[in-house]
Amino acid sequence: MGVPPWAIRRFLLDPLFVPPAAALALIGVAVAALGLLAAPVDRRLRLSRAALLAAAYLTAEVVLIVAAFGLWLARPALRRRWEAAHVWLVRRALDRLVAAARLLVGLRLEITEPPAGTADAGGRPVLVLSRHAGPGDSFVLIHLLLSRYHRIPRVVLIDRLQLDPAIDILLGRLGACFLRNDGSDDHAAAQIGELARGLGTGEALVIFPEGANFTPSRRLRLIARLRARGQWDRAAVAEDLDAVLPPRPAGVLAALATGRIAATVIVAHAGLDELSAPGEVWRALPFTTPLLLRWWWVPATEIPGSESDRRQWLTMHWAVVNAWIGAQRALGTSRPPAGGPASPADRSIPWSG
Repeated sequence: MGVPPWAIRRFLLDPLFVPPAAALALIGVAVAALGLLAAPVDRRLRLSRAALLAAAYLTAEVVLIVAAFGLWLARPALRRRWEAAHVWLVRRALDRLVAAARLLVGLRLEITEPPAGTADAGGRPVLVLSRHAGPGDSFVLIHLLLSRYHRIPRVVLIDRLQLDPAIDILLGRLGACFLRNDGSDDHAAAQIGELARGLGTGEALVIFPEGANFTPSRRLRLIARLRARGQWDRAAVAEDLDAVLPPRPAGVLAALATGRIAATVIVAHAGLDELSAPGEVWRALPFTTPLLLRWWWVPATEIPGSESDRRQWLTMHWAVVNAWIGAQRALGTSRPPAGGPASPADRSIPWSG
């Protein structure tokens, strides 16, 4: 489905979205109350949990849309505080949503970081490259960037997310880049490069190099498509990677070529990534496995200079991500491995917001 033009989204679809979203949030609360009657049959109260979380999300959508309209009206008075107001709004909304997910569906985060003092860019721009799989991983990543690492995210997103009014408005005003992920946009890399050139102090460019949420079926379709196109090298890489899709290098290369990036952060996660279908998420509620996050810090001085070497560098790091995920699965994703792919000096900490 194509994305309607900006004017239609902003002046027609977004206002029309608010009343039904508010009504659906109330219905979600009612469904949650009815779900309590099923407690003798379903002691995990999955219906109530899911309905309340959906109600929380829809409520956040309505509040954000109305607040964004208020900020637009107040823009002449806000002036330099315009962006800061939006950053605060997004941070607060994600704080509330992550807290709701923690309470309602048992979301728990455990983060393994590099040793203290080794990941410091002095506030200069960084490039964040994250795998993409499972429910809510992108929300969690942006939440951590804002609340834990105090970075303003400039995110590269699939264009269809503009159909979500809050994401479209708020992240759009924070410089998000919405692109097609089917390879049909010849200017996508140039847009990412332009976004990277505009990065300032305390900002992070966020890219999901796989271009789509990983699922086993999507991986198989990609391998078949690459073979049909005669791209045997990429097909071989995709076959070797069983937990991630092969990274698309064009946007990453465009960002690095600007010379604005002080360091690159490679983000892996496991624990909830195998829940790729709604039925799988439903059966897993509430989550008993934490969402494990592991990230690596690569200073710009350690990134190769040539384009071909950077392609290999990116593929190598994605192979490391793939191996780390495999290690977590072998351990039952109960905790980050001690002495496994992560260094023993790395810090593993629970995160409660």
